[in-house]
This record gives sequence, structure tokens and C-alpha cells, in this order.
Amino acid sequence: MWIDFKHLKKADKKYLPHAFRVILVSINLLWLSIAGFIHAIFPFVLIDTVSDGVKKISGQMEKFTKL
Repeated sequence: MWIDFKHLKKADKKYLPHAFRVILVSINLLWLSIAGFIHAIFPFVLIDTVSDGVKKISGQMEKFTKL
């Protein structure tokens, strides 16, 4: 669903902590996308950075959503 005005209520989250968490995840994803482009051009650098980063974010998201 693109728009859900009850998202925070359903997730039992407050606005600022939710916004802060989403901003941090977005910054991490931005870094990982840049690392992916660099790795695409120079495959001998940042070899496991993207896959390890995605796994780490996935684990954090699972833990965060269970709170």
C-alpha cells in the first residue's frame, strides 16, 4: 500500500523515532548502492560489502519490527 495514514498506529511507533530509524536505513541503503556501483566497475574492491550490508539491515529490520 502506498499511503496508509494509520501506519504508525498499526506499528505502535511514534513519529520521531520512526523517522530517525527510516532515515538511518535510507542512508545505509544509499551507501550500499554507491558501493554496488563501485564494485560493478572495480570487481576486486568492496567484494562482500553490499551482500553483508543487506544481511545486516535485514536482521536489524526483523529485530526492530518485533519490538
